[in-house]
Amino acid sequence: MRFSIFFLLIFASFLTPKLISAQIISIDKSDTADYIKKTQFNFNFSTGLEVDKQQTTLYDATNIAEMMLQKNKDLLLFAASYRFTYNGPDDILNAGYFHLRYRSHYKDKFQPEPFIQYQWDNKRGIEYRAIAGANIRYNMWKGDKLEFNAGIGLMYESERWNYEGVDTNKIIPNKTPITNNYIKLNSYVRMDWKPNSNNDFAINVFLQTRPDSFHPRIAPHIQWNINAGKHIGFSISYSGMYDESPVVPIHNFYFSLSNSILVKF
Repeated sequence: MRFSIFFLLIFASFLTPKLISAQIISIDKSDTADYIKKTQFNFNFSTGLEVDKQQTTLYDATNIAEMMLQKNKDLLLFAASYRFTYNGPDDILNAGYFHLRYRSHYKDKFQPEPFIQYQWDNKRGIEYRAIAGANIRYNMWKGDKLEFNAGIGLMYESERWNYEGVDTNKIIPNKTPITNNYIKLNSYVRMDWKPNSNNDFAINVFLQTRPDSFHPRIAPHIQWNINAGKHIGFSISYSGMYDESPVVPIHNFYFSLSNSILVKF
């Protein structure tokens, strides 16, 4: 069994296409589990590594971890990712995030949802993006196979951008990094469809903007999880980002597409 898991992880590294990290992180777990007094812990991990040797050695790896801790009526969600590409001594890509979210009385129609997040992405020019906020989550519909949720709230965002991701012909003479600190509206809608015990299909659409100036960041996220056993699964996901007014003159729209093998505990 251990050899099989190791082989699948190596095989996953050849399946995973090149990604661009999104600015809005999608982390959401189904809330259909019954309230129980005993602490319940779930952990998913996926990883892939490629090493190519030519004139220099190219290292490329993606690591994603998700954790859910549930007890009584409390739910704690944590997600982290680290992606790097090294070409000899050159750091081509270095991106990642940490996200923590808490829900209380998560089966109620309305529930509080505070969260914090920190991320970076040198390819896009994000030196850091730190946010903290809270939503009011509304469970519009909850069935055995289908559920709809929505949330709206406020968050404080601090981000610092440089010009690494800008085309050379658009770089201004004084390319000093730009730091912004704003309070923003944060909202989303979500659908989760489970046609059977082996498939889980989720769609999220996020919208973030300043309340005094409507220049939205809109991010759709689609994910399909397939169970292949008690501890093994497959995941295919698509994340897009449309930023009407980028901090630096980069493209308004970009996306990431990934497929991976999950190890579940």
